[in-house]
Amino acid sequence: MILLRRFSAAMISGLVLSALLGGAGEAERIRYPSPVDKPLLNIDFEGPVFEDPGLLVKDHTLILNEGVYHLFYIRGEETEFGHASSADLRHWEIHQPVLEAGPESCDSYRIWAPHMIPRPDYPSLYYIYYTGVNSSGAQSIYFARSVFEISSWRKGPFPLLQPYHADTSWIEWDETSPSHFRDPFFFSDNGSDYLLATARTRDNMGAIALASGSGFVWEDAGPLYLHNNGNLLESASVIRENGRYHLFFTESSVGGISHMAADSLTGDWDISTRSIIDPGHACELLDLGGGEYLFSRHTAYNTADGKLYTIRFDTLSFDTPIPEVRRNRTLDRDWEILWGNAFDHQPVYGNPYLYRGVDTVDVGREGNWWIGTYESFDGPIYGSAPGSVQGDAPRGAVRGRDFTVRGRSMRLLVGGGNKPDSCYVALCRAGTGEIIYSETGENSDSMTERFWDLDPLRGSDVYLSIVDNASGDFGHINVDGIEERGRPILPHPDSIRIDGPGPRDIDPLDDEASGIRSYRGSPQPGSSIRNYPNPFNPATTIIINSAPDSDREIRIYSASGRLIRSIRVRCGSDGTGIARWRGRDNRGNRVSSGVYTAVLSTGGRPGESVKLVLIR
Repeated sequence: MILLRRFSAAMISGLVLSALLGGAGEAERIRYPSPVDKPLLNIDFEGPVFEDPGLLVKDHTLILNEGVYHLFYIRGEETEFGHASSADLRHWEIHQPVLEAGPESCDSYRIWAPHMIPRPDYPSLYYIYYTGVNSSGAQSIYFARSVFEISSWRKGPFPLLQPYHADTSWIEWDETSPSHFRDPFFFSDNGSDYLLATARTRDNMGAIALASGSGFVWEDAGPLYLHNNGNLLESASVIRENGRYHLFFTESSVGGISHMAADSLTGDWDISTRSIIDPGHACELLDLGGGEYLFSRHTAYNTADGKLYTIRFDTLSFDTPIPEVRRNRTLDRDWEILWGNAFDHQPVYGNPYLYRGVDTVDVGREGNWWIGTYESFDGPIYGSAPGSVQGDAPRGAVRGRDFTVRGRSMRLLVGGGNKPDSCYVALCRAGTGEIIYSETGENSDSMTERFWDLDPLRGSDVYLSIVDNASGDFGHINVDGIEERGRPILPHPDSIRIDGPGPRDIDPLDDEASGIRSYRGSPQPGSSIRNYPNPFNPATTIIINSAPDSDREIRIYSASGRLIRSIRVRCGSDGTGIARWRGRDNRGNRVSSGVYTAVLSTGGRPGESVKLVLIR
């Protein structure tokens, strides 16, 4: 039986499945600056994808070390291996690169295709086999070992494996000219160790070369598979499952990842039985046990800003004769689609507006993934390309899992159409479905921050719902960054305590008031307005005192006297009300740095005012 010499299925199965399929909101997965800011529930919609922003990301290897996934990959100009780590395959920390090309001449031009395994003598330390390319373009297999820690590496003998000695006469290779011998894959079968590599025969046919040995000594074992044409067979890997050998590879000029099966390792591989199982490139397989594997691969997309390079993680199953790649959808973890098709391509990835080049609005997402029911790019590999849309026509609704309120406030980002009855995100009582709080957009795709007071709900069972039941202009909803917090809403120097609204007591047009309607504090005579902080960036809290149980308006003017923003505020029984201005005008556009004036208006008549200093 083939054993991928990385780590056992028993060791990794629970951790991988938990990372891919478990619920979000486990606070220990994300670092926060202080305990007071640590979310009790966190739903950020992040999916199982890695991106090193703005840089090329290609062939990779993945290991699990002390409960943390470590990803090593070709990075940037293909002269170094990047290193990133994650506890859940969704939230990544990028570290310093671990290996660079050179200074030895044999790998001075490029380094490619890292493949990592535990060292047999010290399982907590690792080997990396990789491809080195010299200045003539000749490729060979090279080697490095970790030194005390996974981020420190030392290169080994040079070269480890070059196919130019006498017994490799079937391979076309020369160290002084461009010659193919790359993409090492290490495996064990029936007590013997092997390396696979991409090669080309002397009659110019593609091939997968096989070398046998151990440690630093490897010898040619002939071709594992000879192709019937000149296309190169790249990034080959082999496993044994259900009594058969399974070969995975990428063929040049043929899109996607190919799969073939045979009864013996060097026997009856037949390209006519080949299936394309996935549109990605250079897959890696991690055994989860029970015929399931963690399946990762890279891909690239053209966008208006250049190339988008990613590595995606899903699940490969052997429930059928041809293995099937099962998509690990983010919504499947925490949400149930109640009806309709608006959420079929949710969450979406990146900022498709910028990719389309027809709308420069930044949606203000956090991370890479967010709910945007106008969009259809539901992540690399699946769905349409960046910048494609499904439009406003689709309708639908999703429901989150029930949870017990433990925090004092909930923060979220909301944008999209200003349609409080048809496009909204809501907090509802479990059992009755009663809407406690809801938020809608402002006819802008840019999401703004909202807050809900959870103090009156602590200990209650609730759930979240997102609804898009509109099809006209701006008939969609954008949502991201949902966090239950252990602190009250928007604390400020006077420590005013929050007294939240009752069910549906929300003006959905007034998103800047963040759903907050009344506070307990010391009443002040007359009307007053103040803000905190000042100067500010990106947002400031505006506090007013006026007549109890009254509706007031805050009007914000530029230095030239132009009306920038109007915000409606409801004062509570003590006459105190609050709003939050995020430096945007009535259309949702960001305003520039400068001095603005906030005027408390009563019945259309201007009253007290305060200067607001915005510093970008």
